[in-house]
Order: sequence, then C-alpha cells, then structure tokens
Amino acid sequence: MKTSNFIKQLAVFGTVAAMTGFSAITVQAAPAAKTIRVLTTTGVDATMPDAAIWKKAPATQVNLQPAFPGHGSIVGIPATTQLVAQAVRTGDRIFIKLVWSDSTVNTEIKDTAQFVDGAAVQFPVNGKATTISFMGDAQNPVNVWHWRADGRTENLMARGFGTAMAVPFEGLRSASVRTDSGWAVVLTRPLRVKKNEGASLQNRKTVPIAFAAWDGANQERDGLKAVTLEWWQLQF
Repeated sequence: MKTSNFIKQLAVFGTVAAMTGFSAITVQAAPAAKTIRVLTTTGVDATMPDAAIWKKAPATQVNLQPAFPGHGSIVGIPATTQLVAQAVRTGDRIFIKLVWSDSTVNTEIKDTAQFVDGAAVQFPVNGKATTISFMGDAQNPVNVWHWRADGRTENLMARGFGTAMAVPFEGLRSASVRTDSGWAVVLTRPLRVKKNEGASLQNRKTVPIAFAAWDGANQERDGLKAVTLEWWQLQF
C-alpha cells in the first residue's frame, strides 16, 4: 500500500483543538507545505528552552492526532492536540524546541494509573518522505529522539510498530522547563552521525520530520500517544 493512501485511511482518527505557547514568541499557523523553518546562526547557545535565540526562531503550530492503534492493547484518546515547534542550527548542531500544554506534571510511573509525560521527534534514516511515518518498516527504519519527563532522553531506531530499540549515542541531549501551561523541551544533536547512530542531517536543505507527545496522567505510553499522521519538512 502506498504511504499516501495509508495516511488517508488513518486520517479518520484525527482531532483538532487549541493550545497556548510562550507569549514571547509569535506562533504562526501551519503553512500549506507543513514546514518547520530552521534559523541558522553562529555563536549562540540554544540548549535551554528559555534561551534568547528562541525569541527569533520561527515558531509553527503543529496539530497532533491519535496515533494509529497498531495493537489491540492500545485503547484511549490522547490528551494533547497541538504543540509549537521551532528549530535552530548553530555550528554543527541542530536544536529542536517543542512547547505544548499539559496541566499535570508526571515524572514517574505509578502502577498502571499514571505514566511519564514525554515528547519525540522522528526522522527517516534514508531521508525520504516515502518512508512510512508510523515508525518506519523493515526496509526503511526511522530514528526517534525521545524525551521523558523522568529525565531520560533516548535515541531510538525502529523498523515498524513495536520494534523501537535504544541505540546508545552520547550526542543526543535534552533540556526542559515547566511553563505556566505545560512543557517546553529542547532536543539537540550533531547534524552528522554514523548510519548506525541515527539519521544524518548534514548537508541537507530539507528533511522529513514527525512529532509525538504523551500525557502520563492520561495513561499514555508506547503506542497510545498524540502524533502527526504524516511527515512535515524541516527546512534549512
């Protein structure tokens, strides 16, 4: 099945609602091409979500929808419907900032009633938008940068539903702050990596990118999450 047809069939799971981000930035509506524009600069530190450079980087609203329930155990509707995405390139590193609403702080697992908040970005390892945006497939893996509110940041590789595996890589880092309405998180990594470490972003004008968020208070974990149902484009 072609990816475009697959996406159309899954679109029925979509929901849309409103959210708020930092008042210090102007949030733009999603462009028709669904593009996140990267601000390229030098000599600045974009590590922290409240760094001054983020006031200059274009901010784009991204609508999220329920992930495709690839397994019968995935039951429920995710709570997060939107996030705001920004990107900065400085030197040999890329910084991606995500801001979204979440009324509760969930930093630990409590039996089966509560899980940790989280967010992630995903890239096709081959750099092609023809890769299935739902965790890739056996021939076309994806690289996921996964932030968790318990302090863990995971560099994952996946080849389809339920296949995500951690790939050790010290270059992936994160920083987060609690805002008045939710979370602000920055994920950063060198543009260039080895093939077995993830998706290389070096010397690219555009690269497909997808997003996800988990609300631990809503029992969200694994496949129960809010996602983009198709690739966006990170534009350098």
